[in-house]
Amino acid sequence: MRGSIRAMTLPGTHVIVVGAGIVGAAVAWSLTRAGARVTVLERAAAAATGATGRSAAGLRHQFSAPQNVRFSAYGARRYARFEAEVGVDAGFRRVGYAFVVPDAAVEGWRRQAATVRAHGGRVDLLAPQEAAVRWPWLDLSGVGLVSYGPDDGVLDPHAVTLGWLGAARAGGAVVRFEAEVTDLAPSAVGWRVHTAHGAPLTGDVVVNAAGPQAGRVAALAGASVPVVPSRRSVYVTTAVSGLTLPTPLTVDVASGVWLRSEGERVIFGRSNPAEPPGENERVDWDWLEPTLELALPRFPFLARAELDRRACWAGHYEVTPDHLPLIGWDPALPGLLHAAGFSGHGVQHAPATGAAVTALVAGEPSPFDLTPFAPGRFAAGLRASGDGEVAIV
Repeated sequence: MRGSIRAMTLPGTHVIVVGAGIVGAAVAWSLTRAGARVTVLERAAAAATGATGRSAAGLRHQFSAPQNVRFSAYGARRYARFEAEVGVDAGFRRVGYAFVVPDAAVEGWRRQAATVRAHGGRVDLLAPQEAAVRWPWLDLSGVGLVSYGPDDGVLDPHAVTLGWLGAARAGGAVVRFEAEVTDLAPSAVGWRVHTAHGAPLTGDVVVNAAGPQAGRVAALAGASVPVVPSRRSVYVTTAVSGLTLPTPLTVDVASGVWLRSEGERVIFGRSNPAEPPGENERVDWDWLEPTLELALPRFPFLARAELDRRACWAGHYEVTPDHLPLIGWDPALPGLLHAAGFSGHGVQHAPATGAAVTALVAGEPSPFDLTPFAPGRFAAGLRASGDGEVAIV
């Protein structure tokens, strides 16, 4: 069966994509454009209502894992020409990412900068004095350097997801909402997929792009993938004066607190490493005070900012043990392909994932080395090369 999949030509191949977030949409559009027959199944009533719609919408090249840098560089190029390709403005703005690095971590970030530059990204290592001129609202006490990515930025994940799905539909794809997958299993003709409503579907290939639910979807087929949902709360201020807008997405490396401007407001947050995995979508108000306690020394202007509680939200990362995604064929179930576990980077890495998945289904060489992302790396007792992704926000 694996060999027959690699020999497929896309015209006539029916691919069932589970998930209508930004990754599923990228996969659906890329496959449809290449000639496949595509059906997208989404459990929610609309697209981009899960992790995609609740993300901080960033794109950065500053990663420790080389393949993440390559995926981001590809994504930045595709988003820059998104309107020409898809007919929708992706809202991509190169506002930059600024990582505020403490003295003790400088050497590691210098090594990371070399990795970024070697694999297609730009990064400027700024002395604290230079950073203070650019961003006077930062307190740079104890800072060794600021790692700034001038090509990093933010985009509109709703517009991108809807744009890709609309273009896929125009090319013949079918998108079904309120179609939660309840069972999927190999059959004599490929895969048989049951949903909460409607008749079962049969397809040649199933792409698991279910985001934080990817582990659950894989389990329906008897597969095991270590993808779990991890809550992230995003706190939102009212309009803040005295900032030069837009700000870069700025990360205090020592504390893990991040923030960026959204119009005249500021959004900010910090992951809670002690929180167990789960699908809780409520804002963690108990986490606000500990977050502010760590944020105020670096971002003192927050002391005069007012919180808009009604504008705050929570979403999820889809996390793997090494913070690298799973992209590729399931090692035990031919015809099941995983595209999940992006650990907070799905928005920026969706374009590259769409291209990679399409090449895999067509049996063509991938435009990227997917070895670090192999779904079987954990079951085989192997890990990605190096220590996985270290630069996690």
